[in-house]
This record gives sequence, C-alpha cells and structure tokens, in this order.
Amino acid sequence: MIIASGQPGRPTVWHDVDLSPKERGQLYGHAACSPRRPFVAGEWVSLEFTFTIGRTELEPGGRLALAWAWPLDWTDLQFKHLGGDGFTTVVTRPTHGRAPVAEIELCYFRQGSFDPWQHHLELTVLRDRLVEGDKVILTCGNRAYGGRGWRVPTFRLRNLEFVVLIDPDRSDAWHRLSPVEGLSIVPGPPERLVVIAPDHGLVGETGTLTIRAEDRWGNATMPNQKQPTVRELCQDPGGSCLGLGEAVVCEDPPVFQVPVRFTGAGLSRVEARLPGSGLKALGNPTRIAAERPTWRRFWGDVHSGQSEVGCGAGSMADHLTYARDAAGLQFITHQANDHYVSRDLWDLTRTETEAFHEPGRFVTFLGCEWSALTSDGGDRNVFYRHDEPRLRRSGRFFQEDEPDPEPDLTTAPAFLDVMRHEPVLINMHVGGRPTNLDWHAPEIERLAEIHSTHGTSEWFVKDALRRGYRIGITAGTDGITGRPGACHPGWRNNRNVRSGLTAVYAEELTRTGIWEALNARRCYATSGKRVGLWFEMDEQPMGSLLTTSGVPEASIKVKGTAALESVELLRDDKEICQWRLAGTAPVTEGRHRIRLLWQGTARRGTARAQRVTWDGSLNLEGGRVHAVESVNFHGGEDRVDQPNDNRVTWRNATAGNRAGVLLEIEGDEHTMCSFDSPQVQFKFPLTHILKASLARDAGGLDCKVTVGPAPNNNAPSRASLTFRDHEARTRTHAYWVRVTQIDQTQAWSSPVYVSRC
Repeated sequence: MIIASGQPGRPTVWHDVDLSPKERGQLYGHAACSPRRPFVAGEWVSLEFTFTIGRTELEPGGRLALAWAWPLDWTDLQFKHLGGDGFTTVVTRPTHGRAPVAEIELCYFRQGSFDPWQHHLELTVLRDRLVEGDKVILTCGNRAYGGRGWRVPTFRLRNLEFVVLIDPDRSDAWHRLSPVEGLSIVPGPPERLVVIAPDHGLVGETGTLTIRAEDRWGNATMPNQKQPTVRELCQDPGGSCLGLGEAVVCEDPPVFQVPVRFTGAGLSRVEARLPGSGLKALGNPTRIAAERPTWRRFWGDVHSGQSEVGCGAGSMADHLTYARDAAGLQFITHQANDHYVSRDLWDLTRTETEAFHEPGRFVTFLGCEWSALTSDGGDRNVFYRHDEPRLRRSGRFFQEDEPDPEPDLTTAPAFLDVMRHEPVLINMHVGGRPTNLDWHAPEIERLAEIHSTHGTSEWFVKDALRRGYRIGITAGTDGITGRPGACHPGWRNNRNVRSGLTAVYAEELTRTGIWEALNARRCYATSGKRVGLWFEMDEQPMGSLLTTSGVPEASIKVKGTAALESVELLRDDKEICQWRLAGTAPVTEGRHRIRLLWQGTARRGTARAQRVTWDGSLNLEGGRVHAVESVNFHGGEDRVDQPNDNRVTWRNATAGNRAGVLLEIEGDEHTMCSFDSPQVQFKFPLTHILKASLARDAGGLDCKVTVGPAPNNNAPSRASLTFRDHEARTRTHAYWVRVTQIDQTQAWSSPVYVSRC
C-alpha cells in the first residue's frame, strides 16, 4: 500500500491511510464542488470549490492546495484579467461571525511539484488565520466578470477527481483531505466517422467491422443510437467479397460493431454513413485470400501509454477495453512509468494483463516503462514474454507500508546488464525522457519508435541507424487519456499529434506469434491509419539480415487508405530513390489548386520540446480565394478560416509531422501571395509556384514550408515498385521505406540490413 507520494527532494504527500473519511474530515477539513454534473469534453464552466477548515488551523504561511492529475488538460487559470478566460477568485467566510477575514494569496502551477498531480492551485494565508469551521470559497473560471470560464479537459473520463491538500506549517509535508469526486466528462456530438475493417481474412471465415463516431476532441461518442449504413466497395474485379450483418451497438466504449463474413477472394473496402449527419468514412482495405498465407498482418501498440496505473487517466481495464473494442487493436502492452508502480499496482497490472489476453483475438503482453532521466538512460518500453512477479524500477516516487525488496536499477548500464538475460523485448522511444542511445543492448533492444502522440521522430530512428543499431521500426500511442490506438492531442497541453500504429507479419495472433515477429523486426509503423506495406530485399522481408555479393533488388508493395503521393527508399539516413505517384490537380474554370505544407520539429526532446507553432496567414494581392480546406490537422483547436476572399488564416502546430492547407485560387501573372507565420515569412508570385514547388527553410529540425500545385485526388492508392542500388558501398547498409499519402498519413518499414561482400 502506498503511504506517501512524491519525487525525492520534492514535497511529500502523506496519504494518512490509517484515517477513516470521518476522522480525516475532522482533522484536516473537507472540500466540495459545485456544480456537480457530467461535463461535456472541452466545454467552458465555472467551478466553485468550498473548503471547510478542520481542527488543523492555518496560521500565516499555512497552505491549501487543489491539484489535478497530469493528463487533465484544463486550460490555464489566472488572477489579473477580470474578463479573461480562467479568471479565478477566492473569498473567506469566518465561522461564528469571527473577524477579521483572513487574506489569501493564489498561485497557479501548470507543472507543479506534486507528482502525479502536477497541475495545482496553491492558497497561502497571508494575514490572520483560518480556524475550524472557516470556509474558503475558490471560483475557477469566474464568469461574473465576463470571461468564458474554465475549459473542461478534452477527453472522456468516468471519475474526474480533484486532490485536496493541506500544509499547515509550510514544511512541504502535505496531507490529503478526502478528494473531490463524483464528477465526470462525457463526449460531445459526432464530427467524424472512423471505420476499422478487418485487415485480412480467409474465405469462409468471419470478422468484425468497427465504426467509431468521434467528437471534436477525438472521443468515441454515440450519435443518439442512429444506426450507420454500410456498403461494400469492391476493389478488384470479381464482385462482392463480404457479407455484412446488422450493426450492433456497444455502449462502453460507444461504438458500432458489424459482423462480417468473407465470401470471396479479393481486395475490398467498405463505406459507412451516419444518417442525418452528413458524416461518412471509408474503411481500410481488406484482403481476402482463398488459402492461408505464411504470415498475416496484425495491428497493435507496444507503447500504449498508461492508465491510473502510472500517470494516466482511467482504470487499466478501461484502457485495455478501449484498445480492443474502440481502436480495434489486436495486440498491446500497457506501459506505466515504473517510478509510480508499487508492488500492489504491479500485481494489478499482471492480473489485468492476463484477464484480457485472448489468443486469436486480443494478445496482451505484461509491460512497464523503465523511466530514468535521459542522462541516466532515458525511457525504455519493457515487455515480457511471460508473467513476471518481479519489477526492476529506475526509481520510486512513492513510499510503501511494505516496500518491494527488489533493488532499483537507476542507470542504463546496470539495467541493461540485468535485463539482457531476461525474456524481454525493449522498445526505445522519444517520450517524457527520450531513450539515451549511448547505451544499447542489441539482444533485447530490437525496436525503436518513430511516431507517437509526442510527434513524428524520424531524427531518433536515423540516429539509431547512424550508430549501426539494427532495429525494427514501431509507432504507438504513449497516451495518458485512456484511448490507446485512437488518441488525440486535445489542445496540446501535453501531446502534439494523433497516435500511431504498429503492424506485424506473424504466423498467428498469439503471444508466440507476435513475439517472434517483433523479435525478427518483421514490423512497420504508421502515423495512425492502416496503410498496407510490404518491403523486401532479394525476397528477404523487412527486419532481415542479408549478405550478398551482388546488387540486391528492393521490392515494395503499398495499399493505401487514400491516394498515394510518394514512396521513398532510404539507405541508412539518406533518401536514394523517390517515386512521385500523384500528379497535379487539374485547373477548373480558371481556378488553380495549390497546397501549403509546413513541417518539422523545434528540437529533440519530449512533446513540448518538439512542438512548432505555425499559426499564421496567407494574403493575396490581385487574386481571390474561392475555397480552402485543412490538411492533416490533429488538434481540437486546429482550424482554418477565410475572413475574406483574399485572406486565409489558420491555427496549427507540428512535431515532426506535416500539415497545411489546400486552396482554390483565381489569379494571374499579377497575383502576389504573402505567407506569414511565427517561423518564417516570405512572398511569392502565384505563377511561379504553378510551375515548380517552392520551399523555405524555417530552422529547427527539418522545419520548412513548401508551396506548390496541389496533388491530384485521383492518384492511385496502390503501388508495386522495385529498385536496385548500384551506388552502395561494400559494407552493411540499412534500407527502409517511407510512404506518404496525399492526406499526409505516413508509413515506415523496418529496414533490411544488407551486407555486400
């Protein structure tokens, strides 16, 4: 049992587990919140917290705190601008008519010292004192002064909890009052549909089609029980391949599931529509075979993030249920930061992992993230082939009544020296504390992550390849909001982009099958959509080690979820061949379609370090904008607006990914365009970029803006390509593939490691 929380050298939160709720209230007081109702994700509210002081009095310097967990992306609070958002007030009401009234100072900490409740308000007594029965009334987002209030977190949550703390003598030894509970967050109305089709099937087998409606912030939501309509769109000649049943409503998480029967061999897709809403979506391609292939493709996440076990939100059971039922994942490992995981929580992780394991449907691996500072080794996702009662941590941000006797391994050399002899795999990644690649155990560190909600981190994979590491490439969630496999960044308080996925080619959907595929690096990553990708060299699949005296042939097959823009073959960290698959959009009625794309990472590091803000505008002189739409926007606050016919504005940020806008412009040789953003400003004639794309560097890591003709939406969504690298030297090279769709979804194969002799 955890009796205290807190990082070494920082304030300690004592849980006082021996106190009953009644005794706790009498000693320390209690708190209440109004209104008490379910809040809609992202809505603006005014919350009033009333603290009633117990026997523990607060003299000058004494403090109260209202804290909330790290994932909760409430907007910031402030005390100076009366009509602004988040304006917060405090008043005191002494008991029994006592006077004078205590004076309270407010401080807001966006990243405070309580761990894992890093966001908090601190209330300090400056004058007089607070005695038993006195009340302190705190109003967060006080609308009486004209502001919108305080914005609710952007993700669904059953139990929205506030932690209340008291430090009577300013000793940094805080004690917990009973928490403010009983609040919840519910999703808003649907704004988009997502269709997850079975990736493959055999004639005569059955599968399940998942249809998820999402609100503005990416939460699964149920649109008033309206049944979607589903139809098959045949991709290959030969007619229908699917038999579609009636949609079944699943209330928690709220999705529709449609039974599917595979009736014929071929490639097929389905389209779903939500009646009365105008929402529709295409599913990923489904390949139905007449005979069982050697390997099947399965989708999952080896870095799904964490729940309340760790520093995330929601129960671990809810976390795994969402992955299986709403995101349609087929394998997963829960990855809590180890310094939060007590012996009891590790036992819970083991229990839930086994409870959800269902070979053939949903494969779970026991896991935990070793979480040292980057200088000591950095985060590493560890997952186990078998159940493991021991946990070797990097450190502990808690005290237990009966401490786990397993010694901590606080640096990468010590940790890797022990773990290289265990049946584990490690996924190196960019997260809260990016993996330090100065230390590496190739026997078990077989995987490296290229994309998560932190961002797209090609720089990390390229660094590993430059060091000669032989790694498979993965993508995942690293989420804290309970939506593995389908996570969104909210308003970017903690994360930047939507989650990614890892695909593996395995013989069967079992722990043995998935483990063998990952250990062999027979896997690839996508930025979230289920792009089909196969890559081999001389018939050796991705992840292989190939020795040859000749010039090996690369073979690439892609089945996209949208039109393909480009496929690139890389040797080590350099592009050696590019296939441009999408032509230019046609000119219609004298109107040109152009595209602005911005991309890049601010600097190496976690989410906040990587983020690049591109809020800006495009202004035209001598031309008109007839239409505009966004490209690959991820956040709920991202938007593009057209104030008038010669100006477009946007709000957006990137973290290694690409985003932008498509514009339909009427203009001629006199039309001049001006691009303005915090990163770069430049002008260009319209006629210039209609002939050739223009790129402008914007600093950072590959930060740039590209403007040119928009790609043709009717480009092919499938490609089969080959290439021989006659320029390679006679040494070992890593060959890998990058796929980019016109919607800027990307996929990356694991390398084939070719040694030429």
